[in-house]
Amino acid sequence: MDIDAFIQCVENNPDRSNDTVRAYRSDLVLFDRFLKSNKLRVTQVTHAVVHDYIQHLNRQPNLRFGKIGLSRATIRRRLFSIRRYFEFLRATTNSKLRDPTYGIKTGDLNNDDCKAVDESTIDTLLAGVTTARDKVLISLFLSSGLRLSELHQLDRETIETDQADEDGETTGPGSGVIFGKRRKKRRFCIDAETTKALVDYLACREDDLPALFISERRQRMSKRAIQYTLTTWCKRLGLSPMHVHQLRHQFATRLGNAGIDSGVLKALMGHSDLKTTDRYCKLYDDTIARQYHAAMEFVRGPEA
Repeated sequence: MDIDAFIQCVENNPDRSNDTVRAYRSDLVLFDRFLKSNKLRVTQVTHAVVHDYIQHLNRQPNLRFGKIGLSRATIRRRLFSIRRYFEFLRATTNSKLRDPTYGIKTGDLNNDDCKAVDESTIDTLLAGVTTARDKVLISLFLSSGLRLSELHQLDRETIETDQADEDGETTGPGSGVIFGKRRKKRRFCIDAETTKALVDYLACREDDLPALFISERRQRMSKRAIQYTLTTWCKRLGLSPMHVHQLRHQFATRLGNAGIDSGVLKALMGHSDLKTTDRYCKLYDDTIARQYHAAMEFVRGPEA
């Protein structure tokens, strides 16, 4: 597989982020490895080969969640990468080459399960984190719903607040502007409690580095280091392993059960499709019951 030529083509698209480029390369390298292990060339890839590859992915260890089989979302993404690669081949080298993923219902591989955790776990996590940086880092995920790649790029000056008490201390919520997927610009918000913790954390910093979160080596924390930080605290506190993306699910679930308008939640999360937002939000039974009874009272009108 001529992966480099395809990657170069992707890199020339300004709407493709570095994370997207890396995902394409990783997905195709793994598929190329699968083909070589089965002594297959690209021109020999058929529907049957792709189905075999899906079964192969279903047998792989999922280290993140300690089980066998990759998530449906991961498999769907890898099939999408293969599809884009064959589109590239048809456009550049072989117009008669068929897309081997055509007809495979990747929609069936959607990961529709909300991965929010219970609030008691979050309470234990926040109560157990003892360092200012790490507490703010986790609180910021929960308060803003930012993606890992978005939080990673935050600088000191990104988040703004203009509310202060008589002593000049921050008392109000904050907000900032971030570039999300496909370089889409959007505003995000954080609550007053997280804003105050953030200001206190920055006041303790003795450096003038622009990055909001820095490592022990006085460099911007990498995305891997941010995930490792959460993993380490979960282990210390005896909690099940947690991925930072679950905190984004937690954000959506919290606001969804608080009754936020779905369109507002969609905007806050930077989604293009409301269906995507719905997959992040799990409505609790008592929320459904509460809103049902409130609606019925409105329908019936005031009692005589």
